[in-house]
Amino acid sequence: MKDDLQLSSEILELLLRSPWRFVCNANRTDQQNFFIFLRFTVLLAYSVYVAWLSDPEVVMLSRLSRCSKTASLTVRQIKAVNLIATQPLSTANGDHQQSSSSSSNIFPATIVFGSVAALLYVLNREDGRFKKSALREFIDAETASLKKKLANKNLPEHVPYVLIGGGTAAYYAALTIRAYKPDSEVLIIASEGETPYNKPPLSKELWLYGNDKTFRTLEYIGVTGKKRDIRYESDGFYLNPGALKEFKHGAVAIIRNTTATDIDPVKKQVTLDTGKKVSYDKLLIATGGKPKIPYPFYIPHMRNKVLTYHNVSDFQRLHYIAHNSKSILIFGNGPVASELAFSLESKFGREKLQIVHAFSEDYPMQHSLPPSVGEQVETALKGAGVVVASKHKPLFIDKLPSGQVEVIFENDGKKKRVIVDHIVVADGITPSVKLAESAGLEIDDTIGGIAADSKLKTSNPDIFVAGDVAAYVDPIQGRVRVEQWENAQITGRLAGQNMTGNFKDFHHPSSFNSLFGHYIHLNGVGRLDSSLETVAVFAPVDKDDPDSAKGVVFYVQDRKVLGVLLVNVFGLGIELSRKIIADQKEIADFVQLAKLFDIYQPPTPEESEAATDTDRQENPEKSRPQEVVPTAESPADSQAKATTTA
Repeated sequence: MKDDLQLSSEILELLLRSPWRFVCNANRTDQQNFFIFLRFTVLLAYSVYVAWLSDPEVVMLSRLSRCSKTASLTVRQIKAVNLIATQPLSTANGDHQQSSSSSSNIFPATIVFGSVAALLYVLNREDGRFKKSALREFIDAETASLKKKLANKNLPEHVPYVLIGGGTAAYYAALTIRAYKPDSEVLIIASEGETPYNKPPLSKELWLYGNDKTFRTLEYIGVTGKKRDIRYESDGFYLNPGALKEFKHGAVAIIRNTTATDIDPVKKQVTLDTGKKVSYDKLLIATGGKPKIPYPFYIPHMRNKVLTYHNVSDFQRLHYIAHNSKSILIFGNGPVASELAFSLESKFGREKLQIVHAFSEDYPMQHSLPPSVGEQVETALKGAGVVVASKHKPLFIDKLPSGQVEVIFENDGKKKRVIVDHIVVADGITPSVKLAESAGLEIDDTIGGIAADSKLKTSNPDIFVAGDVAAYVDPIQGRVRVEQWENAQITGRLAGQNMTGNFKDFHHPSSFNSLFGHYIHLNGVGRLDSSLETVAVFAPVDKDDPDSAKGVVFYVQDRKVLGVLLVNVFGLGIELSRKIIADQKEIADFVQLAKLFDIYQPPTPEESEAATDTDRQENPEKSRPQEVVPTAESPADSQAKATTTA
């Protein structure tokens, strides 16, 4: 079941799309119109009330002001009930009449709307006479009914290419399908209210480079000084599904706030939560995953205090929370958790907002970073003012009378108590495979996700996968599942191409980047698994800029490179890393390999001429990269003068 905030957002979107005749229709009797209005008013009042209760700033300034449509919707509702209250919409013989003064006299409507809102407040109170579940059942039923009416009107019965999922993978699949087959019709089924958007800025750029309007506009100023929108396209790029057949040369349509509930691979049919069915020729499943909520953070009565961080709605809610709190605990040890902790503290400052970044492991991002780099990330976090609580295993949480949240951790055998205003859980995702299971597709029980071959084709030849949910065959590593933005882009493109019959195998290792202000910029390619042997090669630190460490970390198995991590290295490093991984050559000297990257400034010809033989003998390591990885021993046959990790 969706939480109240998700439901309220969905209701607002549905009401915006509702034709006027659903609210007020001259072909109905006065009593029918009045009760339909009341049903709509209950939905609207519930949506506004619940959302305002959770994040008033977001709702009042963002959702209610979205193109001023929702605000006008409220007026429309008020005018509708005023028409019903002051002048019959239909007479006994069916003639339509309307009062000319009704548009100015909205007092009766205001009374009705206010009364409904007050009733909802009473019903929604935990100590009220009525159970909240009864109200929720009514709201769910009305929402489903409204969705069904809209879906039955707009959705075609057949679309050649159906993409389930409204994220990066589906977007790039749609573009690629249209590139290979320009006349094709594509339908994206998105569970969110937004069109496809770029997720990484949710934990970085929107906080670091946004402004007071960012929570509403989802825009920020990029490093080039240009305004950037996280949405890939404007709303005008996507058609309403009902208009697909009107375009001779095809188009991309999207249906939002809609979830696919079942796939019939025999009939090649997708069933939606509205009850509507749409058939396909080729189908893409790009459903991503749902946020993990580890014990003990999942407690229903504390939903307004514990927030997962996964999408735009989460960003908007956290934006309000951060502006109205003094302390936030962020739990999780992936890139999102560490980036978010750094970004929030950098934006607000320790005096206004104290961020506690807690995780069970020894250092930040331990699953992917070697200790030497993890320690650099921890230093950057602490430098920004973040309280880093490593080796903290959560045991218990409770809501205090003050409204704050108490969290009990186990740390080195002792219990530690942390009290904060809110908790954000960013601890990875669980791939959404339920839909694939309903279709009888093969699921990978080892790494999770929907099993696919190197062409991203599932056990059904007409169904493909892409993005976080795809467990596909990599030519070097075997079957993998990668939770990265670029992986969603690459697999989305490849799946789209293969869906058109232009088959190609996966061969392009994806990369990721993680940003911690001006201190650390990480770029990774391939398999970044800290359990592998790692060899880190860093340039000598500039004494004038000790924070600007530059280096390369190689993730090695049998002296072959499976992954590369670049620390403050730019230029062609990503493509060079891909080439090294693809070659799969045994490496004898990692220091020499690291010299291919721009990790240090070589001496100029003038400097070389000026250097004396004595100077060279006294400073043999000058301007030479150094291989440093402190947690393992070197291979016996290594030619490098440094340590490695295993």
